[in-house]
Amino acid sequence: MERLARLFAAGAAATIMGGCSTTLSGREVTPAMPAAIGAPAKTATKHLYVIVTLKQRFIAEYPMRNGIPQSPPDRTVFGLRAPNAITLDGAGNLYVLDLKTIKEFAPGVSGHPRPTREIDVPSFLNIDTLAVDGSGYVYVGQAGHVYVYAPGAHGHATPVAKFKPVGYPAGFVLDPDDNFYSLGNTQRTVGSSLQFQMHTSVYAAAPGLQLLRKFCSEELPQSGIDYGIALDGRRRAFTTHTFFVGSYPQGEIDVYPAGADQCPMNPTVRITTMQPPLREPVYLAIDDSYLYVGDVFYGNGGDVFTLRTTGKVQTPLGVLDVAGNKPHDVFGIAVGP
Repeated sequence: MERLARLFAAGAAATIMGGCSTTLSGREVTPAMPAAIGAPAKTATKHLYVIVTLKQRFIAEYPMRNGIPQSPPDRTVFGLRAPNAITLDGAGNLYVLDLKTIKEFAPGVSGHPRPTREIDVPSFLNIDTLAVDGSGYVYVGQAGHVYVYAPGAHGHATPVAKFKPVGYPAGFVLDPDDNFYSLGNTQRTVGSSLQFQMHTSVYAAAPGLQLLRKFCSEELPQSGIDYGIALDGRRRAFTTHTFFVGSYPQGEIDVYPAGADQCPMNPTVRITTMQPPLREPVYLAIDDSYLYVGDVFYGNGGDVFTLRTTGKVQTPLGVLDVAGNKPHDVFGIAVGP
């Protein structure tokens, strides 16, 4: 729980305690370290992008085979200070929130590339809150708000919009129409316990950005918090959810229907796994029928599960060991070319 607590504390100063990371046997994908990187795989058409923090902080890009990320990574972006959010645009440009700077990199770069563009932002508290729409508008979490920068913005640019969605922003995603989804969490103290509630606010595409609808979970007394949001081809919303039995975490992926607009409401599907079970799922990405889940409980700082977008109880198709069980942190995942 230590890592999940740190993630939430970075955003909303919550106090969640207990547990520790562990190792995982029987991996389909072998461990990989940056020293093992070779030439880019010519046959890889898609990659899983992972923010990894060791003594060095970098983006590891794992080539996909039959939807499953393969180790070692064939491209790695070094030279970052404190990356904590990542996304890609439709052209394959890579965007990284690096401390207080959004850095854009050309598609397919590796090594120590220079950014093609940088945007300075005022805060660095929001993990995994970065998105770029089809028109080039850039969305970034800043404390409890969302800032939106115009296509082509650079340097000390003034955001074209700034708004506060419900809950402290903890995950962004865009649908095919560039409608913007912000997942956030609220918390309040009732007696001696904290109660958490997930909220998702949906806005029309920039530059309009009017609120279209919102939905939320039941209020959960001291039993869980949501991080990460992704949409499948049917526009169902997937969120990560970690809850606690005593101090021991258990995790699931909650699925909400397309067009969800009720508050509160229960998920229509709850995805769990076995051999191994989800414990502290945080980050999400979807590509076609594949669901990628960054679970910070395993691997001494975070591994990535490959699942299907369908099926309530699943055995992972693969588990990517990010750092060979060396102490590390994963701060975001994405799928791209």
